[in-house]
Amino acid sequence: MQDLFSPQMLSLAMALLLLWVGVNLLVNVVRLNKTYELSANRFLYPANCRPEDCKNVAGFIRFMTPRLIAFGVLCLLFAVFVALQSLTELFSALPPWVGNGLPLLLFLPLFVWYVVFINKAAKRFW
Repeated sequence: MQDLFSPQMLSLAMALLLLWVGVNLLVNVVRLNKTYELSANRFLYPANCRPEDCKNVAGFIRFMTPRLIAFGVLCLLFAVFVALQSLTELFSALPPWVGNGLPLLLFLPLFVWYVVFINKAAKRFW
């Protein structure tokens, strides 16, 4: 059971989660731009904002599309980076706390950016 919670396994779990988030976002962006209908999805809407309460659906989709595409692609790239680092020990010359903590430190600004643009969307469109 000890190997299940090793830093390598946790990094791979993070990579899989990021892969799922990136693919989910990109699929939903394509769906949004095809149908121009908002449906329930916790990744796309700010907290406590219901799709049916959106004041300007077309404006929201135009505002969110480039940001969600960028965030989705960056999540996919970051998932590949985390998996490669975990499987190949790219940073083996660095102290272990750096090699294991670097993926999280690099993801933090990306997550903050997501929170900022999702809050801007809440102020503009709800």
